[in-house]
Amino acid sequence: MSTLAIGQTVRYGRTGTVGKIVALTEENGSAFAELDSTGLYYRIDQLTAISDVVHKETENRDFRKDLEQEQEKFREMNESAWQNTDQSCEGGG
Repeated sequence: MSTLAIGQTVRYGRTGTVGKIVALTEENGSAFAELDSTGLYYRIDQLTAISDVVHKETENRDFRKDLEQEQEKFREMNESAWQNTDQSCEGGG
């Protein structure tokens, strides 16, 4: 297949995705590697081997937690918007 091996840390150049190879496979004459960070397969000829130090420096974000925090901020903003009014429904005309 290639000089890449399971357990090696690589970067996919097009998106900057970094991860460790957890599986190697070949299909229709092309070699692919599955990365632990995404669970997706990438063509091996598109991957670049990097050191583990670079991989550890990348921040692992919990997007579910980020979403919950954003929803809570939105809820609080909606609730506080009504506190700043006198609850009347005045038009202008």
